[in-house]
Formats: sequence, C-alpha cells, structure tokens
Amino acid sequence: MAAALVAVPLGLQGCSGPLWRAKDSAEFAWSYVRDRYVDLCQTIDGGISFTTKPSLALYGHFASLTPIGAGHIDGYFLGVGGGQIGVTRMYLSGYGVLIWGYEELGWRDFDPEDMGTLWCQDVGVPGLLFPPYGRPGQAPS
Repeated sequence: MAAALVAVPLGLQGCSGPLWRAKDSAEFAWSYVRDRYVDLCQTIDGGISFTTKPSLALYGHFASLTPIGAGHIDGYFLGVGGGQIGVTRMYLSGYGVLIWGYEELGWRDFDPEDMGTLWCQDVGVPGLLFPPYGRPGQAPS
C-alpha cells in the first residue's frame, strides 16, 4: 500500500523534470509543485481581456470543439493564460458557428501582421479531421 502511495504521484509527473535527482525531500516537493504550476498555466485559460482601444468580442468554446460567436481583440489578458498567471499581451481574432470555426491567437510577443508569430487553427470537429491548420486543444483558446 505504501509503495502505491509513492508510485501514483511519481507516475503523474506530467512535464516534470526527473524528481529522483532532488537532493532532499524539500527540493523534491518544491520541484513537484513548481512543475504542477507550469502544467496548470499551460492547460487553463481563464480571465478578463482588456484593450486600450474599443473592441468587441462575444466568442467562446469548450475544449476547442464548440466554437460560437466572433471577436477581435488586440490588448491584454489578466488571469491564467498563455502559459502564465498575471497580465500578458494577447491577440484573438476568431469566429465560430458551433460545429466549425477559425481562430488566430497571439500571446506575449507577436505581430498581428506576421502570421508566423500567431497560432492559427481551425476549431470544432472539422479541426480534428482536416489539415492544414493546428488541431483543437494544442493551443490556448
């Protein structure tokens, strides 16, 4: 039973570094918590967006599979998103009709005029099935 209690957390390391290299239990615990924090920041987006110029967006979806609405925001994001917690630059241009949508996302360093600095993807069920864009769920939405 004790072996299972140790094996389960080690098996759930996600994107952790090798925890067995820790010098002591405090370093082990800190490394594990730090890596879970990084995982959280990379898998969740939730917060408030704001801009210095008027923008309108009523757009959302669940797990990149049910996009609905439209929006264009070139501003800032306060919350958990883009791989960090706090305030960060963000860009969103997207639209969706529930079963299909398209979005362009930029976090931190990007140029809306340079598509190479944005994450562009089809979202919705067709985004899972057809190229050429990224697949749903690979980038924060």
